[in-house]
Amino acid sequence: MEIRITDWRASRDVIRKIREEVFIKEQHVPPELEWDSHDVEAVHFLALEGRNPVGCARLMPSGKFGRMAVLREHRSHNWGSRLINAIEDYARHELKIREIRAAAQAHAIPFYQKNGFNVEAGFFDDAGIAHLNVYKAPGAPETNYVFNPGRDSNLYSLDDVTSLVGWTEMMLAMRPRRAIIACSDLDHPLWWNHAALDAVRRFAAGSHRRRVKVLIPSEMGGINRHPLLRLQQRLSSRISVRVSAEVRDDVLITGPWGLLELTSEMHGIATMGDASRVKKMEALYLPLTETGQRPKEARRLAL
Repeated sequence: MEIRITDWRASRDVIRKIREEVFIKEQHVPPELEWDSHDVEAVHFLALEGRNPVGCARLMPSGKFGRMAVLREHRSHNWGSRLINAIEDYARHELKIREIRAAAQAHAIPFYQKNGFNVEAGFFDDAGIAHLNVYKAPGAPETNYVFNPGRDSNLYSLDDVTSLVGWTEMMLAMRPRRAIIACSDLDHPLWWNHAALDAVRRFAAGSHRRRVKVLIPSEMGGINRHPLLRLQQRLSSRISVRVSAEVRDDVLITGPWGLLELTSEMHGIATMGDASRVKKMEALYLPLTETGQRPKEARRLAL
């Protein structure tokens, strides 16, 4: 296992192959957004397992790094952290940079926090994917608690779909003990968003111990075509749906620390450190996941 420091001229073809596989084919990033003039001036890092290239990243002279990609079949081998460590070492010892920065995908925030990065609040769209800025003094530990589960007591206002989706991806990637989705309005854009639904899928499928409990107030016509219900049918052993007229809110509860309350199509409020607020919402909705009725329409989906 090796991290090789290289440049664009020497390793262009192999780096392009990795990034095409991960960003363009897997994440559907448009090719015109993936390739830019910065590759020529960047220092590139190539992860090698034996002679096989399995990952890459780049570092700019300014200290901004990115385009970090690891092939799917090698993601459980700690290559991401190895690439980060190589970037830190090079930035500190060769470039004498005091701070490195990156635009991180929302679902990757736990990875960066594990590697000592701080997070700047404020989601933004990059190539159709929710991102956050992260930063670190090379070799230094994390110094703030922004978006740190159980330690960040701020109440955040989320003012667009990118922020709502990003928060959902980030919260579920942090592997809470459980997740409850109460949907008084199944037409809310969040529950038709592919990235948000994929975050629910990844959370539920990530461990046999995890469960997602979905609550809806009633069965309306065409409910069996709703993407959240279709996802439940594909993962029926991990995701359950119950009907209860007592559902009055649109919330995602990720106990014991996280909460997203949807207040309109484009707005929500969220926390990951207000335990009393989360506990109150769990006390309201967790019993309904046991006493609610199974939806008849949803049962027909399996036929």
